[in-house]
Amino acid sequence: MREAVTIKSFPNGLKLILNPDMPFEQLYVAFAQKLIESERFLGDAKLVITFDGRKLSDLEERALIEAFGEYTQVTVLCVMERDEKKNEVFIQAANAFSPSGEVENTSVYKGTLHAGQNLETEGSIVVLGDVNPGASITAAGSVVVLGTVYGDVYAGVKGDEGAFVAVLDIKCDVITVAGSECTMFTKNAGFLRKVSGAKIIYIGADGIVCEDITKEFLANIPF
Repeated sequence: MREAVTIKSFPNGLKLILNPDMPFEQLYVAFAQKLIESERFLGDAKLVITFDGRKLSDLEERALIEAFGEYTQVTVLCVMERDEKKNEVFIQAANAFSPSGEVENTSVYKGTLHAGQNLETEGSIVVLGDVNPGASITAAGSVVVLGTVYGDVYAGVKGDEGAFVAVLDIKCDVITVAGSECTMFTKNAGFLRKVSGAKIIYIGADGIVCEDITKEFLANIPF
């Protein structure tokens, strides 16, 4: 009989292979038990995870992610997807904000920020969700949003020009880094067009810069 959950490790992450036929309620119980059994091995690591073997709804995936917080000391940085570009961003974020990295005083926020929510931090932050219209993030350090930004994001608010903002998709009008505003519009054939897609915004030699996040660009990302 096929196991309910199989855990395989890879650098900075875990691959969780799930039984495709078991009712989710039973799978969740088996998943929680597997985490309890693995707690000593997992420790307090910050990890990227990926699910395989079964298609999960958003609610089911969220329940499994939250199980890590309930039954282990692990911090889930993000869930890898089949989208290759997104996975590059996820792994880069995991490396940048891991305990062995150079970035300190970093927190992780799990969930979408809704209108009226204002997230503030004295360090850097990784947000596992969207930033909806009317919500905002204010950070003394850098901001990584593994979702879509519709609201306001301010990085380097105390003047840190080494701070940056990296997002999987931009739907807002302005991103601010170290007091410099980057307008999310570009001129094309005489018309203003809204910038979208995976972007990184940072302070370059000639001022604020907005670049596409690509495999080639990740090698020079200013973490």
